[in-house]
Amino acid sequence: MQVVRLCRGLQEHLRFFHTVDNAIIRKRDIEGQSVKSSAHLRVASIEPLRISLPLFDITTGTGDFIANGVVSHNCYARPTHEYLGFSAGLDFESKILVKEDAPELLRRELSSPRWKPQVLAISGVTDPYQPIERRLQLTRRCLEVLVEFRNPVVIITKNHLVTRDADLLGQLAQYEAVRVFLSITTLQPDVSRVMEPRASHPTRRLAALEALTQARVPTGVLVAPVVPGLTDHELPSIIAAATQAGARAAGYVTLRLPHGVGRLFEDWLTQHFPDRKGKVLHRIHSIRQGKLNDSRFGSRMRGEGIFAEQIEALFAMACRKAGIDGRGPHLSTAAFRVPAKAQLSLFE
Repeated sequence: MQVVRLCRGLQEHLRFFHTVDNAIIRKRDIEGQSVKSSAHLRVASIEPLRISLPLFDITTGTGDFIANGVVSHNCYARPTHEYLGFSAGLDFESKILVKEDAPELLRRELSSPRWKPQVLAISGVTDPYQPIERRLQLTRRCLEVLVEFRNPVVIITKNHLVTRDADLLGQLAQYEAVRVFLSITTLQPDVSRVMEPRASHPTRRLAALEALTQARVPTGVLVAPVVPGLTDHELPSIIAAATQAGARAAGYVTLRLPHGVGRLFEDWLTQHFPDRKGKVLHRIHSIRQGKLNDSRFGSRMRGEGIFAEQIEALFAMACRKAGIDGRGPHLSTAAFRVPAKAQLSLFE
């Protein structure tokens, strides 16, 4: 695995805040055209995500941004690599982008008089607990800053490593300032092994929910991606298992295949599930207007048509049966503070 290190400051713009690296010029605008600077990026429209949380992304250098409190990004990790000039195939498998000074940048932003306390999201594109986190501890160091400022945060991960930071998450929980979502795609070991080979086994993710719950950290489950014709039938069992492990909120995202990811997914089906390939692709075409991907705001996270409606109904039924909803406990900014040493540093 090659580590690509990104060391730079964050840029604030009038309508949105994003984390584009000035050194990276091979970017694309919303229409996919090459651009030379982040100034070319504009908010085209805002997609309702059925969530009331304001979010603020500090995790990537991908052009992610927040507009009117709603997170928008080049979903998800593989196409993000293409936005940075890498391939969604081999480069994604062999190169990881590392923002070494993320904790320092976070401290600087939270210390600024312009900062208004709000919920941060770690992470909307890539997992904050990838294997390299064991060595670099960037996520843990960011959490240490968040604890110091008592700024609320939502974490999404597929990895049991999150339990390492239960001590910090527990401190934030005392101020209603944290929620951790474990992303569980499937409970089938054979599917999990080929779909997410470097992520924790589903049973380990359930164990992480249990451990965090015991540490009094509010948790939830995110079923993402839901693969029509392959994993969609597991929604009830995943939500039931997650709630039994302590999850008190749930969400789901239907599979998306933007840019070159569609071709990679077809090849993956041919290699691992040739007997189900036709069914899966038929279902995807059905919910994506006859295509592998539909990027329209408002429908791309769920899809349209009878199969999309069946998935949504199945999810809603599973949540009702489990006694949870898609929101979970409210996160509060009431305890936010700027520590004395951070205030003094403003005058240094």
